[in-house]
Amino acid sequence: MNFADQEEIAQRMERRRKRQRRDAVWNVLSWIVLFLSGIVVLIVAAIFVNPVLPLNPFPPATLPVLATSPVVTPALSVIPATSTPIILPTATTAPTETVTPNPSPTVSLPTPTSDLDVLYPFVLKSNPIPMSNLVFHPDGDCSWQGIAGQVQDMQGRPVRGLSVHLTGSYNGRAVDMTTLSGAAQAWYGESGFEFELGTTPLDSKDELYLQLADQGMVALSAAVPVETFSACDKNLVLVNFKQVR
Repeated sequence: MNFADQEEIAQRMERRRKRQRRDAVWNVLSWIVLFLSGIVVLIVAAIFVNPVLPLNPFPPATLPVLATSPVVTPALSVIPATSTPIILPTATTAPTETVTPNPSPTVSLPTPTSDLDVLYPFVLKSNPIPMSNLVFHPDGDCSWQGIAGQVQDMQGRPVRGLSVHLTGSYNGRAVDMTTLSGAAQAWYGESGFEFELGTTPLDSKDELYLQLADQGMVALSAAVPVETFSACDKNLVLVNFKQVR
């Protein structure tokens, strides 16, 4: 073996040692990576099982605590005698007022001794008056039928803004209409109101009812029956209310 062979062998040994050191470093790094990976896997598994752990860098939002409202027992309020709910009779329900028969073509008033009269601050001023609509609509004709009237206080002054309800049936159909006193003042004065029923005058009795109420839907009068007529000179029925207390 010559000197060149010894030198080459020494170089090979040196390269082998360097490679071994390099491999050892990579092996150590590989083990460190595996160890850290195992720790990460354990942490992820723990967070998956319990997301609220302190290790979770993105913990779920804390839900707000629901406030418990105290149970409130509503107090019963006593309705005064004047706060009587509106009684809207239907076509098949007879009115609760006692009607006195009258042979004349005008509609008779409820019996003055009726218990309902003392419950309401408004009553009829007089018997409903059938007349021709030409009295208030000179440019009209017989092809019209309606109910109109006025509302007055105890001093005879007009009362505006009260609800006027017309319910029942007419010509085979249900009627449920509402207007305000004063809505037809152009024809019937400051507190005038009007309901147009149809274009052909018809006879009807105990089918239509008129009632006053305030803006809170509290009845201010009894439900008054209104009779209609087929004659052209009676195609408008005037119903006037007055305040008595």
